[in-house]
Amino acid sequence: PHRRLSAIWIVQRIIVAAILCAPQVLGLIGGQQSNVASPFAFVHSDSPSTLPYLGRRRCHDLTVSTLFARPDSRTSYNRPESRIYNYDPSSGRRDLVKQIEASRNGRDLGNIIRNNSNLFQSNDAIRALVQRVVKLKERLNNRDISGVLNTLSRARVPPAARELHEKLMFALSELARKKLSFFAARDIAMTVNALAKRNIRNPKCFEEMGEAAIGIVGSFNSQDIANVLNAFAKMDHRCPELFDAIAKAAIPILETFTTQALGNTVNAFAKMDHRHPELFDGVASAAIPVIDSFNAQALANTVNAFAKMDHRHPELFDEAASAAIPILNSFNAQEIANTVNAFAKMDHRHPELFDAVAKAVIPIIDSFNAQEIANTVNAFAKMDHRHPELFDEVAAAAVPIVGSFNAQNLANTVNAFAKMDHRHPELFDAVAQAAIPIIDTFTTQGLALTVNAFAKMDHRHSELFDAVAKATIPIIDGFDAKSIANTVNAFAKMDHRHAELFDAVANAAIPTIDSFKAQNLANTVNAFAKMDHRHPELFDAVAKSAIPIIDNFNSQNIANIVSAFAATRHATQTSKLLFTKTSDPITVNSAVLQDWDDMALVAISYAFMKAGHDGNELMELIGSEVLCRKDELSLDVRELGNLAAAFSHYDMIPCSKDVLELTYEKYQSQARGDDVSLEDVEDVFGSMPVGQRLNVIPSGFVEEMMQLAIKKSNKARMEDVRDILFAVFQMDLSDDRLCQELLNTYKPLFDKYEIAMSAIRRSQIKQLYAEGC
Repeated sequence: PHRRLSAIWIVQRIIVAAILCAPQVLGLIGGQQSNVASPFAFVHSDSPSTLPYLGRRRCHDLTVSTLFARPDSRTSYNRPESRIYNYDPSSGRRDLVKQIEASRNGRDLGNIIRNNSNLFQSNDAIRALVQRVVKLKERLNNRDISGVLNTLSRARVPPAARELHEKLMFALSELARKKLSFFAARDIAMTVNALAKRNIRNPKCFEEMGEAAIGIVGSFNSQDIANVLNAFAKMDHRCPELFDAIAKAAIPILETFTTQALGNTVNAFAKMDHRHPELFDGVASAAIPVIDSFNAQALANTVNAFAKMDHRHPELFDEAASAAIPILNSFNAQEIANTVNAFAKMDHRHPELFDAVAKAVIPIIDSFNAQEIANTVNAFAKMDHRHPELFDEVAAAAVPIVGSFNAQNLANTVNAFAKMDHRHPELFDAVAQAAIPIIDTFTTQGLALTVNAFAKMDHRHSELFDAVAKATIPIIDGFDAKSIANTVNAFAKMDHRHAELFDAVANAAIPTIDSFKAQNLANTVNAFAKMDHRHPELFDAVAKSAIPIIDNFNSQNIANIVSAFAATRHATQTSKLLFTKTSDPITVNSAVLQDWDDMALVAISYAFMKAGHDGNELMELIGSEVLCRKDELSLDVRELGNLAAAFSHYDMIPCSKDVLELTYEKYQSQARGDDVSLEDVEDVFGSMPVGQRLNVIPSGFVEEMMQLAIKKSNKARMEDVRDILFAVFQMDLSDDRLCQELLNTYKPLFDKYEIAMSAIRRSQIKQLYAEGC
């Protein structure tokens, strides 16, 4: 009897092998050879496996001798097969093992796995399942393989069994490769979807499945299409030909797609950065009529995909917003963040949506993680949508968990608060403390955004700025023009001196200076000037780069760049040419000055004065524009002082007298002792000899300025002492007592600074002290 049983078993094996191997044999005859290794190699080897411990029998018992032994009368192979697959825990694990051993095909195995949620918690059941799959592998057809993979992907698997579960799925994916020629569209979709769900990486399987799908893409229905695309995207497996073929097949049947399938389809294309405008337009057209049936996830995925691909479709975004507002309470944190982030990326303004989002977010803000917090406030900032209550709640939620923020989250969060000018010192302090230990993980853009945000909010944190400088110097060559300009500008705004950083920035900027835009050039040299950090090579490079693109400079950029060159006394042939090229377009078309703000007019006139540049024609035009605005002119005392200093220098032009008279009147009405610095006083004081000669100084103005000069003398710089005393030397003063008090007050200061003055000025001031008032 045993010999007859063995003979029958051998014949059965030969027949089954002949049937299943027919495609491979035909392939060999045609010159093709399968390169798929044994799919169950992980249970094929006689060497011990590294699988987790499964109980009294270790995984190394799963060898050739135990799994591929020829069945005999003692095995369960020929036992009657049970059709009861519902697992009754009271019946014990032996009944489940018997059910597995009695299964005849993949459908039976799938039912057992599906109906027994505790299967992977039983070592005996797992072992029985693996053994049964191995025994049935030759019988499993396309539907069996895809079905078993699908049920395995949905099974609950405890950590101890995950490795074996993954190896079993991988083995089945290899078996799928061997039998791929029999796979239909649904089988391919189910297989790759199952592997993606469990993150089972088998690139060769995906590559071959993709090639097979292209050949039968016309037979894919909407669900198959969405599942295949979603699987390839999840596994980040690029197959452009497949995506193009699927897009072509999908467009005519998009109306048959469910809302979830539409969202998943464009989401997959976006994840893979695969552009297909016709498909996106088709999805938008199909989505708009049914947008009200989209759930939160489908809406978020759809607008997020369009934003990632920068595919503009205003009608879709309007409809999506209208559909989202009534169901925002069903959105989770990630869906909310992705939605507003998508609208911000596309610069699609929808105030009602953003207001509704803010209202929905505030009660659940504690459920937001670091990235969701950062993305949400960043979106509101990009759209310039102010909502102070939301930002306060975000800050309160962020501070306790700021340690979980990564570098990008930290940079984006403070950048958003700075853009919205929303002050929250506690948040900024917390961000600084969190950023310093991980400062080396910041990108170049992240470093620049962070210090720029702190500078905008005037929030001082020396330790952070020192850490940023230290992190920046080694990677400064990786900074782009905007990041370079923003970084040094932030350090200058906060008056945080770091000579090594500024030298490194200059050395990095010079070779790439032609990539700098007008604003980058102006902000960079302006920062160096504010910090009084001289770097002639950088300034020459900036001048050479600025001259050809001077027409691209706006009024603020022009004012900043000429002010920087004037402040640093950088006088070369190139810088002189820069001043000439700056004034030429204005003198040719003076109407442009009408678009300049008051501060820009003052800044450029003061810069031309300090640089000693011949700008009579330009100054006449600026003066005329100032006089045209005299009733609306809005300048603080420092700007009025700069204006007075500039036009007293260009005293020969016709409008100087009127400009100085206007300046003195406004200064006299605005100047208050506590609001005025000695630097402001010095500018006006230095202009008064010309004002006295032109007879435009208001009554009592000289005495007021002398009193301010005496009061503010404790803050005097060398330039202040020199210019105030020289002005006194030039003027006729009626109040000898006040004049003598000023001279007595400034005598110790003159003794301190005279060595730094030019010989001519020193001699003139000594003459003043010798002769008295």
